This record gives sequence, structure tokens and C-alpha cells, in this order.
Amino acid sequence: MRVDLPEQQPSLDDKDTVRPMLELLDDVKVKVDIHLGCAELSLKELMALQTGAVVELDRHLGDAIDVLLNNRKIAQAEIVAVGEQFGIRITDLPAKR
Repeated sequence: MRVDLPEQQPSLDDKDTVRPMLELLDDVKVKVDIHLGCAELSLKELMALQTGAVVELDRHLGDAIDVLLNNRKIAQAEIVAVGEQFGIRITDLPAKR
């Protein structure tokens, strides 16, 4: 037996239509990882770090980075400065994930 639920079928002429069943996932928490860079330190340098110390990373503003969702790459981004903080700008969001 087949049951069609028209309110759950995507509209072919309205790409912005969200299927109602997807709203059930709105509160699901996922882990998003963004690796901004790394640094190589000797143990002596590591042990000498104090509050307020700055560790220079191997990445710069504008460098490309991967955005991972539950350890799976979902997008490409670039590092940006937002005031005194860092953020990312999504540069590539593949259609097929």
C-alpha cells in the first residue's frame, strides 16, 4: 500500500520550499570543526607559555580552510577578521553533500 503525502513533496517550481518533515531536525545538535591552523613548538617553548602569550599559526587571513560537520567536509571557507575576532566566510558549498 502506498500513501502520498503532498505536503511533504518538494515543489518543483519553488526551490525555497522547505519540506515540513525537515523542520523536525531544527533542534538537532551537530559538531562543526574549523581548523584555523597549527604551530610547532619545542617542549621548552610550550612549558614557557603564560596567560596572554601569542602563538603564531601557520595560516593567515584569507587562507582556505575546510569546514567539517561530524568529521565530514561540507564546505570550503576562508579566514576573515570580524572586528577583533576571527571568523570564516564560506567560499564553496558543494551542491551534493
